[in-house]
Amino acid sequence: MKKIILSAFAVLVFGFTNAQENIIKANPLSLLGGTDLVSFEHKIGDNTSLLFGVGVGGFKIGESKYSNLGGEIQYRYYFDEALKGFYAGGQAGYSAGKVKTEFGSIISSETNFGALKIGAKGGYQWVWGSGFSLDLNLGLAYNNFSYKDSSSSFSTLKASGVLPNFGFALGYAF
Repeated sequence: MKKIILSAFAVLVFGFTNAQENIIKANPLSLLGGTDLVSFEHKIGDNTSLLFGVGVGGFKIGESKYSNLGGEIQYRYYFDEALKGFYAGGQAGYSAGKVKTEFGSIISSETNFGALKIGAKGGYQWVWGSGFSLDLNLGLAYNNFSYKDSSSSFSTLKASGVLPNFGFALGYAF
């Protein structure tokens, strides 16, 4: 699945490069489990754009190791000019991963999860004459989580709720 997502992302990036209305950016906050670590935004109208993002995250806390892979799409409406200034829009994304916990060499547990999110986001994006960009955003998204413990065929948990999501991305416009 990882190869499929990365291949689709590459096709999108290289397929739109002739338009010269693009920004590729990185969101370091996404390393904690987001779906837009690397994103590609393409202008589709005078005030609109589409953003495609992929994310890989992971960290370790105590005896537990968390890892995930995800992707998202955003539609953005810019109030002045596409790719610059204030914007608002919608987003949808999916991520999947696992949490592995080891207690010595005898007991270990692995829980797989999947999360679907749908929400709204707003922010401000600067694009300087040099081509460098800064995107700051904040939003709310409804998240639907599903967990499955691999050590037991009966241990399944589902949860959902509205969570905040935010981004800080540095990029380059071309």
